[in-house]
Amino acid sequence: MTRPLLAKRGADLAIQTESPVIDPIQIIAIEENGVPSFSVVYLVFVLMFFLTGPLPAARWALAPQPTAAFESAPCPFKNPFLSFITPESQGFECGYVTVPEQHADPNGPTIRLPVAILKASGDNPHPDPLFLAQGGPGGDAFGVFSAILPNTALAQERDLVIFNQRGTLYAEPQLNCTELNDILADLLVASREKADELTKDAYTRCYQRFQAEGINLSAYNSIENAADIEAIRAALGYDTFNFYGVSYGTLLGLHLMRDHPEHLRSVILDAVVPPQLNFIPLVPQNTNRLFDQFFQACADDEPCRMEYPDLETRFFAVVDQLNEQPTTITLTNSATGQPYDARLDGDTLLGFVYQMAYLPGAYAIFPNMVKSFEAGDYRFIEAILPLFIFDDTISDGMYFSVICSEDADFDPEATPLAGLRPQIAANAVEDLQNSYIDMCRIWQVDLLPALVDDPVVSDIPTLLLSGRFDPITPPENAVAAAESLSNSFTYVNEVGSHGAFGSDPCANQIVEAFLNSPTTPPNGSCSTQAAPGNFVPPNTLRVDLIHQINTLEPWAVAFTLLAGLFLLGILSAFVVWPIVLVVRLIRKRKIETRSRLLRWTRSGLVIVFGLLALIFVVGLNIFIIQSLSGSMAILSVVSSWAAPLFVVPYLLGLLALGIIALMIWSWLKKEGNIWSRLYYTFLTLCVVGYLSMLAVTGMFTVLI
Repeated sequence: MTRPLLAKRGADLAIQTESPVIDPIQIIAIEENGVPSFSVVYLVFVLMFFLTGPLPAARWALAPQPTAAFESAPCPFKNPFLSFITPESQGFECGYVTVPEQHADPNGPTIRLPVAILKASGDNPHPDPLFLAQGGPGGDAFGVFSAILPNTALAQERDLVIFNQRGTLYAEPQLNCTELNDILADLLVASREKADELTKDAYTRCYQRFQAEGINLSAYNSIENAADIEAIRAALGYDTFNFYGVSYGTLLGLHLMRDHPEHLRSVILDAVVPPQLNFIPLVPQNTNRLFDQFFQACADDEPCRMEYPDLETRFFAVVDQLNEQPTTITLTNSATGQPYDARLDGDTLLGFVYQMAYLPGAYAIFPNMVKSFEAGDYRFIEAILPLFIFDDTISDGMYFSVICSEDADFDPEATPLAGLRPQIAANAVEDLQNSYIDMCRIWQVDLLPALVDDPVVSDIPTLLLSGRFDPITPPENAVAAAESLSNSFTYVNEVGSHGAFGSDPCANQIVEAFLNSPTTPPNGSCSTQAAPGNFVPPNTLRVDLIHQINTLEPWAVAFTLLAGLFLLGILSAFVVWPIVLVVRLIRKRKIETRSRLLRWTRSGLVIVFGLLALIFVVGLNIFIIQSLSGSMAILSVVSSWAAPLFVVPYLLGLLALGIIALMIWSWLKKEGNIWSRLYYTFLTLCVVGYLSMLAVTGMFTVLI
């Protein structure tokens, strides 16, 4: 397997929010892939699949057993962006639905599934809700959906039901392999061979722990998972419902269509995983295809072609160089502040770029990334990887149980490698053997029958969404699935990636139109009108504050607010001093000649400081808004046109020295009355505080 610098979890990068916040949700193992969802993704593991003979489908479509009614409970999740906003205040009703561990054994052990219902806020809502399933398998649905759905048109028109699948976050039990946390520091700096050894040992211990706890890991598969959805519907009392799934959620949706079609009104499949195509042996081909699309998109855009000549040659030269001479980067756990050394070689860099392709607009930042990597600048990796590495929302056990029971019918030696770039093909067979076959020998679960790999035949209205730059579920997947879905509509977003709904206004529009009339083809012209463009130019300036805003780091938000308060304090002089001057004129009070120069000098310094600070804030906001509205925000950069703006902090520093000196002089010489000296001291403290906030948010290092 590619050295698992990032092989901490397996999951999908499901849905991205419209601001390029990377929801920690989804990207975990940057080296290998499952069916990755938000997000970016992950170590996957599979065993050779066999069955002595196909059985009739009816014997494998599990009938959901009667369940206890929905049990209300406090919402277990928080708003991922604004933690002080409670889900209940947004209108969510939360609780649990209890289902059998195995639906064929209703009297056996049970599982509790977390559910959140957002009741429709409109006056005349539709009676059929929309159920939303995350990818992975093993991903957390609440992290993204609970943030992007409130206050949308969908939330007005129908109930929205978010649920986490069996074995995932907040479910009881949750199958999270914490054993990897114990070896993380060693894993991040390990060689390929040592990393394989550490990883396999950790998952062996994790598997043994679940076995000792009496958990039947074979029950955590797509068939049982699909039966859970029907059980949730019954427990909530809905007659019909609509289903949305992303990445692995689409495979789950197809199983639902085959096994439990009776109450389905419509189905939306976003980043499609058809059962008849095994994505695992296709990962090398899809990786090669992704880079084809990246390089072609730049070649087709004249500014990009001129600014980044020979892009492919330059990128793979960096990959080769790092494989020959790996470097060390530093990853910091923002929750604890603890830094970790991490080994960065060419394979890891290749995997990182592949995972970044899950983000909307990744094609537009790729050329600029290559330029930075050529210069040995890996700050972007150091800023992004911790969001993946230190995320504990992915349930490894659920991931492995699904993958190892369903997608192991392949031979690594038969992997098609013809025509692949040598850097992609080099370790492909070894990676498949180590990461899938060997790992599923550790994670032993019962194999599902071969018929689960048959195409799903259905006339349920189905919408299939794909993105041109999807690294793992290319548009061809949707075409394959649609061949046996007689009432289906397929759309490809020419600038889209993995998971369109929620991150793309065009996809949102298509989804809403489809839900309103599932048998009518939605107007999808917006998906073909867009074309790749808006590439990040080569000359940019990195502004760490953008990354901090993008990830809503609490301390960064606090420092930004403090800077605003300090600036307001400084600008108060523009109000206070004119008032004092008017009062002096009315009272005809004279200023002593010897202190007049001092007073005007110190007042002038503060006024100039305030004006420059205001200009800096306005200019900075303009460039940050420009960055956030385009592709540059992912890289935390602004246009090089902003360079003169970042000279201002140094000018403010010089002015501050003068202000401090005059404040001290005023007290030593007792210039003016006590109130004027106290107010000037207040202004000086605001100046020092403002500059401190500029320093801690990195404003003095942008030009360095």
